[in-house]
Parts: sequence; structure tokens; C-alpha cells
Amino acid sequence: MRDELPNDMRSRLGNRIAYGEAARLHEMAAYDHGWGRDFAAGVGGGADATEREVLKRLSPGIAPELVRLAVQDVVDQRKPR
Repeated sequence: MRDELPNDMRSRLGNRIAYGEAARLHEMAAYDHGWGRDFAAGVGGGADATEREVLKRLSPGIAPELVRLAVQDVVDQRKPR
């Protein structure tokens, strides 16, 4: 699985940051309570909505491919790559 990420520190760090952001948003969508910016974003439980919101928050600093991999890991309940 780790072969899917480029082997450089910037890509690995970007994936970690995207994973954390996606995990927060995904968890927020799973529960009926919340507050602040994450709750106000109204992100649903779907991977597409989570990916769009993470891209909006982290672009252009992190490549979309890394965000996509991070969101997929969150949805599949895997640890970050």
C-alpha cells in the first residue's frame, strides 16, 4: 500500500495532514452534534463531499491525488499510508 505514495517528505506529510482533516470531517458527519467550522460546512458522510471539502481547505498546498488517497483511507477505516 505504501507504494502508492511518492517517497518524499512533502508528499508523506501532505497525506498525513489530509488524512487528519478528512478524519475529522468524516467523524463529524457520522454524529448528530457538532459546532464550529467543521459542523457549519455541512459535509455529508460521502467520500466525494469529504474530498471536496478537504481540497478546498488544503489546496493548493497538497496534491489532489494525496487528498484522494487520504480520504479513501479514512472511509475504509485504515490508518494513514
